[in-house]
Amino acid sequence: MKLFDLHCDTVSECLRQGIPLRDGAQHINLCKGECLDAWAQCFAIWVSDELRGEAALDYSLRVAEHFAREAAENAEKIKLCKTSAQVLAAFGRGQCAAILTLEGASPLAAPGGLDRLDALGVKLVTLTWNDENEFGFGCQSGREDGLKPAGKTLLRALAARGIVADVSHLNRAGFYDALESEAAVIASHSNCEQVLRATRAPGEDRFFSCRRSLNDDQIRALIDRGGLIGLNFCRSFLGDPGDDGPEAVLRHAAHILELGGENALAIGSDFDGCEIHPDLAGVDRMPALRAYLAAHGLDAALLDRIFFENAAKFFKNVLQDEKSMI
Repeated sequence: MKLFDLHCDTVSECLRQGIPLRDGAQHINLCKGECLDAWAQCFAIWVSDELRGEAALDYSLRVAEHFAREAAENAEKIKLCKTSAQVLAAFGRGQCAAILTLEGASPLAAPGGLDRLDALGVKLVTLTWNDENEFGFGCQSGREDGLKPAGKTLLRALAARGIVADVSHLNRAGFYDALESEAAVIASHSNCEQVLRATRAPGEDRFFSCRRSLNDDQIRALIDRGGLIGLNFCRSFLGDPGDDGPEAVLRHAAHILELGGENALAIGSDFDGCEIHPDLAGVDRMPALRAYLAAHGLDAALLDRIFFENAAKFFKNVLQDEKSMI
């Protein structure tokens, strides 16, 4: 099978824990990915809410440099890709086509931050993490304001450079500000609030999980905008304990499909960034998830779209000329 995964935290965790990308015990390693016929993986540089400006940029550059070293040491298995030709060549050589992304935009507030991360190949920026940053307000910030003026300026800069804006983690007002911009917009790793509200018991965790997820109006807006919604495998974003495995993925997928999302639905695993049900916990579990969804009524053509083609088509349409990915 082919996989295009819009989000993981693997590279940040490899640096933090000192574990190898090749064959460590994390959700994603390069040996586990050998089960796939073609694999494009978005690797996020995760930036904590506590890091701002220069400190955030310094950290993000350390992560990017570590990732570049790991990729060079495992060149037969992975290629950090900035162009369409590189992605296609990686597929042809059986390599993981790695796409660098940024989760939390604070490094871009530092002088030269956008130029430096653009030059390193960052192709997608998650505008906030859970709290406030220089550009806007996350879903846990307690603020209902939209994007700050700097956030709207950033969106124009991303659009000009062919970099995708990611609204996962953003609050609702900021979400709609992003959709009104010229930037290409996706939710790289977000699930359905309505599904959680229908299946989960009351409680604070339920509140956060719902705020972190997309309501039906947001899902429809992303579909209308031509964006993507990457299914997140985080247990608390899928359902209650014991009901947070493949059957929960099916519920969230079915809900997005009912809203017309057959061309928007994708995978945004959140591997190595959260707790995940054992049946989903690794890139090597994706063939079994596909088989489960097939056994429960999703046809092969639709599954091809969800696991690969929707994301591949999106990046082909968004990133033009020398910046075109696929």
